[in-house]
Amino acid sequence: MPPVSLGALLRFNLYYWLAIFSLGVLSSWHNAILHTKPYEWRYLPMMAASELVAMLLTGALIVWTYQRLLQQAFSSWQLLPGVVLLAACYIPAENAFWLLLWDKEIVDLRMLIGNLDTSVLAFFVWAACYLTLLVYQQQLQRLAQTHALSQKVQQLELQALSHQLNPHFTFNALNSVCALLEAERYDDAETMSEQLATFLRYSLSKAPDSLVQLADELQAINAYLQLQKTRFGNKLKVNWQIDDSLKQQRIPALLLQPLVENAIKYAVATRKQGATITIGGKRQQDCLQLTVSDDGPGSVLDSGHSGGGVGLTNIRNRLLQHFGELARLEVGASPQGFTVSIQLPWQSC
Repeated sequence: MPPVSLGALLRFNLYYWLAIFSLGVLSSWHNAILHTKPYEWRYLPMMAASELVAMLLTGALIVWTYQRLLQQAFSSWQLLPGVVLLAACYIPAENAFWLLLWDKEIVDLRMLIGNLDTSVLAFFVWAACYLTLLVYQQQLQRLAQTHALSQKVQQLELQALSHQLNPHFTFNALNSVCALLEAERYDDAETMSEQLATFLRYSLSKAPDSLVQLADELQAINAYLQLQKTRFGNKLKVNWQIDDSLKQQRIPALLLQPLVENAIKYAVATRKQGATITIGGKRQQDCLQLTVSDDGPGSVLDSGHSGGGVGLTNIRNRLLQHFGELARLEVGASPQGFTVSIQLPWQSC
């Protein structure tokens, strides 16, 4: 991709010399008024031709610098000699043109460098404006490249988080299947294997940076819970507290599954009587609040539960990647259980 737009540079060149031409017309018209003389309209085409030549010369300089930019061989200091050379050629030629137009004989070379200060000033103002535009476009290009790189890094980070999550979940699920086999619960092991395959197909079909409807996520969580019920039976109880009006909201794929997995690991599996897992959701002003809680040991296991292993760490990182500071995760433990709350920005459906 070219570092800057050649079209934008040439448009600048056109607008600049149109402005110089307009100022020249205004100046000569003002001078005619001061001296109470009629304005010489016949000189207008000659003035336009003069500025056209200047525009073509500077346009050629722009094309040259653009080619150098493509070759990554251009320095702003290279522009100054080019401007000096253009001015050295253009100013005497322009003065000679006007002298011949006015039928004046050129008897002294000093006549060819008349109005040197004002003519040179126009070229050096052009050079300053051109370099400013060039630097500005290069900065815009760098910002665009930085933004594209940031998005690529974000996507790679989300992929890395997803690649950590799937093996972690699969390892735990396979351990559950092994436990059923050791207990000679072969039918349950077969059912759990089928449910595991179904759930993995869902998880692997979702891109790590994708957003899914909450309804789809809850359906996958329900499949996962049914899978775990095969192992724990009545020890695992589930309480759903999510209103149907929330289910069109979009959340990161597989956001809640690690929380449910932690609740099973630390609340259901550690107690003979098992535990109840409550999955809730509600709207709070401009936020969607999702919670996963249990009535297990809570603060008794806080040191191990709060870390949540790969699960909670991944959730925090994924929320940061998707929503930045607009989302947060809060963890709370008490003797009556453990709660994880997630707040996401509300999305208009």
